[in-house]
Amino acid sequence: MEVFSILVRRAVEGGFLSDCCLRGRGGGEMMVTHLLFADDTIIFCEAKKEQVTNLSWILAWFEASSGLRINLAKSALIPVREVVEVEEMAVELGCKVGSLPTVYLGLPLGAHHKATSMWDGVEERMRRRLAQWKRHYISKGGCITLIKSTLASMPTYHLSLFRMPKSVAKRLERIQRDFLWGGGNLEKKCIRRIDMLNKALLGKWVWRFASEKDNLWKRVISVKYGQEGSRWRTREVRGTFGVGVWKEIMREANWCWEGIEFKVGKGTRVKFWTDQWCGNEVMSQTFPHLFTLAVHRDATVNEVWDTNLGQGEWNLRFSRDFNDWELDQIRDLLILLRDFRISSEEDSV
Repeated sequence: MEVFSILVRRAVEGGFLSDCCLRGRGGGEMMVTHLLFADDTIIFCEAKKEQVTNLSWILAWFEASSGLRINLAKSALIPVREVVEVEEMAVELGCKVGSLPTVYLGLPLGAHHKATSMWDGVEERMRRRLAQWKRHYISKGGCITLIKSTLASMPTYHLSLFRMPKSVAKRLERIQRDFLWGGGNLEKKCIRRIDMLNKALLGKWVWRFASEKDNLWKRVISVKYGQEGSRWRTREVRGTFGVGVWKEIMREANWCWEGIEFKVGKGTRVKFWTDQWCGNEVMSQTFPHLFTLAVHRDATVNEVWDTNLGQGEWNLRFSRDFNDWELDQIRDLLILLRDFRISSEEDSV
């Protein structure tokens, strides 16, 4: 698909197609022309007939150069808001007219993320799958294995991006409990809670944003919401339209960050006192008294590492001289830091 990407980029550079311009907080902008995943493609262009004509030529050139055929019967021209002559443009392209919300890569696109109807397909597939099994002929251990390996994994794709409404989670858990116990006492468990699985999967995006380098999705999120000073996470999500998915993900940020440990390289993005990078907890909790005396409580690791002292040494600055009873704390801090050295690598999680 590299050939197709080159054709689209050159068409945009030549003014034959218009890309999608993303604007975010702080005046940041980003241009997106198309998205590729396996053999699925989304192309963005302006709702003008001449651009659709140009796109049809690009598709024809791609077919001629690659020997591949584009399945226009499974393709759709999806307008955003009201578009005049959309039927004529679909005829020009040779495909049908689609509409939002739709489904892309198995996930709803353009649907309200809190709508319970968005989960109807997940519930229906779970019920249909259960109907294929005869519970009375399967042992309890076999039922649990089926639930864990098949039923519980069916909604995982949705749970990894959207917060499941509580009413839907209760229905899906009831389906699993009824299959295991045959109804009756719903207090019997042996099944993991879907809401906790949902929290874990959403929280993973917080970790991915901090750990991944230059992925397209991260660049889009960074432009739309902006980044905090150290660039490990986005700024607070504000607004009411078009921000719901990432706002729900960021609701899991606090507990997720409590379990994240930094690997210090240059030390320019890791806070000395308030990030967990050395030991099992942050320095401000291990040495709370020293933290209150620190001159720069928001300093990075790099800022308290002095390269002018031989091969480099710690240069911690405090607001006053220490009393005798405080020297043991300084000793313990320096012992904890003695094997550490700044490197030329980038900081990571």
